[in-house]
Amino acid sequence: MSIGIPARLSAISVALLMLPAGMALAQGAAKGEPVRVAKASTKGAQTADGEESASGYTLDTVQVTASSAAGGVKGRQTVDKNTVVDMKDVLSQQPGVHVSGGNGASQMFSIRGLGENHLTFTVDNAGQSSQVFHHQGRFMFDPALLKSIEVEKGAGAASAGIGVTAGAIRMTTVDAPDLLAPGQNFGARVSASAQSNKGAGASLAGYGRFGERFDGLLMLNGVNQKDYKDGDGKKVEHSAVDQRSYLLKLGWNLAPDHRLSISQRHEGQSGNRTLRLNVAGLAGCPLYDGDLKYDTTNLEYKGRNLGFAQKADANIYHTKMDDSKRALGPLGGCRATSPYNHSNVKSTGANAGFVTAWQDHRIKYGVNVRREEVNNLVSHTGEKKTDWGLYGEGIWAFEPFTITTGLRYDHFSLTTARGKSASKGQLNPSINAIWDISPQWSLHAGVAQASRSPRLQEAMLLNLSRGVADGVKAERAVNTEIGAQWQSGPFTASGAVFRQVTHDYLGNNARNEQDNVGKLINRGYELEAGWRDGPWQARVAMTHSKPRLEGSLGGMYSMLNYTPIGRQWHTQLSYRFAQPRLEIGWRGQFTESLTVPVVNRAGVQTGSQTLRSVILHSLYANWQPLGHDRFNVNLSVHNVANRLYRTQHSSILEPGRDWRLSVNWRF
Repeated sequence: MSIGIPARLSAISVALLMLPAGMALAQGAAKGEPVRVAKASTKGAQTADGEESASGYTLDTVQVTASSAAGGVKGRQTVDKNTVVDMKDVLSQQPGVHVSGGNGASQMFSIRGLGENHLTFTVDNAGQSSQVFHHQGRFMFDPALLKSIEVEKGAGAASAGIGVTAGAIRMTTVDAPDLLAPGQNFGARVSASAQSNKGAGASLAGYGRFGERFDGLLMLNGVNQKDYKDGDGKKVEHSAVDQRSYLLKLGWNLAPDHRLSISQRHEGQSGNRTLRLNVAGLAGCPLYDGDLKYDTTNLEYKGRNLGFAQKADANIYHTKMDDSKRALGPLGGCRATSPYNHSNVKSTGANAGFVTAWQDHRIKYGVNVRREEVNNLVSHTGEKKTDWGLYGEGIWAFEPFTITTGLRYDHFSLTTARGKSASKGQLNPSINAIWDISPQWSLHAGVAQASRSPRLQEAMLLNLSRGVADGVKAERAVNTEIGAQWQSGPFTASGAVFRQVTHDYLGNNARNEQDNVGKLINRGYELEAGWRDGPWQARVAMTHSKPRLEGSLGGMYSMLNYTPIGRQWHTQLSYRFAQPRLEIGWRGQFTESLTVPVVNRAGVQTGSQTLRSVILHSLYANWQPLGHDRFNVNLSVHNVANRLYRTQHSSILEPGRDWRLSVNWRF
């Protein structure tokens, strides 16, 4: 969550809020004094020697800084110390984040009940918002390449980037220096994994430092998942998928405070699967030989101590998601556009952000630009969209208060497959305050507004595009949130209550044009508590959100837009032995049942449906036989009770009991 000011606040009021930034700049913000950034945070799970425990990522606490409230996840050790196969494993225990069922592109993500149409996914600050097909997820990332991950909930602050109306998941890929030991110039990493239900994987990486200025890394990873069995021991047909990835990254230290890097990343998934990956049991439809690829080229600069700014980060990138599907039989009664489809989504963009410090204050400012294009073989005309934004944000430290004020301007222009154009701009203000009442207590509160431009038609169905309505504009999300954090000795606790209203909600009108069709209201709360005493650690978290749409579509919902999910609990208990160096633990997840309305396409409620509760348990162990974290042996059991279940926002049955073993070694 990032917090901002209400939409009704006048431009004059916003200017007054930003006045301290101008004063700071006028008095010489480039002096380079050290910056204090006030935080109200509960530290992540770490060992006494500062090393992250194997359980650290599962219920990592919500960090509240002056600019955002994000659930931080320390990613590299998540990969090394757990039996991680995909991003669903990385985020499955993150409070407020939900992942639907299946393998690979069957999975769809939501934050606080709001789906991928409202979320932002970036890797090394590169990403795209358009999609290939609404029956498959638009988010592809292999956690083997992960260095760190940040989860932001709710409408973003001014510096959050383009279109952060409901949350963001931001990944950073690993660099060669991250894997090299002190004094080491060249190294390698090998890993292997196996699943009883059912799959295997292997990874190989080589990396090195060439003199004082240059370094490089090449990492290869592959996972082969076969049709798994559900909790009744029945095979879930066509869930098999073959996944592969690589990362090539070269770094050049231009000077001690200036670094340039270029990377090429590839992820791919292939297999004989159904056309609608996120839907189970569609009779009369053939299998499709599918090949989904995602390629990213990224040039990145990081600078420090530039005189006018203490920090500068910039990048230029190009991404391409390419999807081909070939029917392996007659279409029959299956509703499909063609027996063969080849679609792609392309994105080219750039970001530049700066931080200037003055005494205890910081001013952040920058620009974001992204141009997207969708195409397929059936439609001879694609769709294009350009988004750009400018932002300024001040972080003002007045002990015991830290106040963040921000203003962002976003603009979009798009051209549909039918030749229709739309273009508009939107100002988005924000304000947030943290009060450090005592070393144990802190409070935070604020409001954030963010906007998201109309979506391009999904690439696979470009020929069905009806374009956009006259006067369509970006939807505006205003998130209001208040929370508290407490820490005393071995105990920690935090909680927050939020209400987010998305005005001018984007959907399809009666003519099937994309239009502003209503208002989406989402309210809920999050609570978390932790305890650590020597080798023992325990945590419990609870989240609940209730998204509801008002307007011409009534109560309709979908996985991509918003989906009701019952109150969810996450629990974890672990113990770490000094000798042998071993950590063992238990994780639990409980989703309460929920009754939701059944609504037809006209928005009229025709009945109700009860979503069943889900109770899951898993056990895990991390052993470091050489006494350090460069060699890890991991064992886990997922779905210990072998329950037959679906997640509440998926029709696909999930795997039954799954034993996993993984080994990784850096040398």
